Amino acid sequence: MALCVLADGIEGGPVWGEPMANPTAGMESQAFAARLRQLSTASDLAWLTALLVGISTTLIAAYFQPSEGQFWVYAGLLMRAGIYLWSKDAQRGRGGETVGRLFALGIVAGALELLIDWALIHWISNGRLVYLTGNDVVLLASPVWMPLAWACVITELGYPALRLFGILQPRLGTAVAAIISTLLIGLGAGLTVGFYEYFAYRAGWWKYERAHAMVGDFCALYIPLGEVFMFLPILPIAARAVGDDDHPLAAAILGGVHFAIAIAAGYALAYVLLELGRSPS
Repeated sequence: MALCVLADGIEGGPVWGEPMANPTAGMESQAFAARLRQLSTASDLAWLTALLVGISTTLIAAYFQPSEGQFWVYAGLLMRAGIYLWSKDAQRGRGGETVGRLFALGIVAGALELLIDWALIHWISNGRLVYLTGNDVVLLASPVWMPLAWACVITELGYPALRLFGILQPRLGTAVAAIISTLLIGLGAGLTVGFYEYFAYRAGWWKYERAHAMVGDFCALYIPLGEVFMFLPILPIAARAVGDDDHPLAAAILGGVHFAIAIAAGYALAYVLLELGRSPS
């Protein structure tokens, strides 16, 4: 995927409009390295707190109050978003800016993902997405909270990718550290999404119609496989968004567009591999 980059005003950094011929260029910039050095226990705790809030509210909705699943999805997402926005301001110089920029990137990608949801609902034959929150406000074909959900997921998976890369890069170099970090996060995304899809089904948020390859009765296998694929480019995309201090809004928008492309490509590749030309089981 050809990426355009943003100027960060630091010698050796990326230049606005220059094609990303070297995928690791943004990860080697001084601005991005400075952001990685700022990541701290404080930003770790903000990330972990938001993650635990998401897990807790999802489990409550899935197992204890499935009839109130709509309340708990809003409660969890609003609390997680609040933590990320608070971290951006309260933890300046300690990783808060990175958390905030990942969240901004995620909002853009989540908004564009509404178009991808439309395709998953209307344009495929196997494993169609079906939302179960019938009385919710709808954007295009998805619940109004879906962009916020994607923003939280991208932040919660993107942050540990950056954190791990920052730890490994001085020891192993940029390329090896990037490969290890993205492979682990990609596999982690696929595994966690598999569980999350089950909880979402129990909570009455969404389900999938029959596909050729299924995970139980609740999820088409191309969904978690697509998550693996889409998170493989998270590091170069996030590096451009996080490391640009001159154009932070433009960087967030561009990063969100790039990750939305990664979402579409990830699902499309997984669907072709597992479903295209095959009948539902």
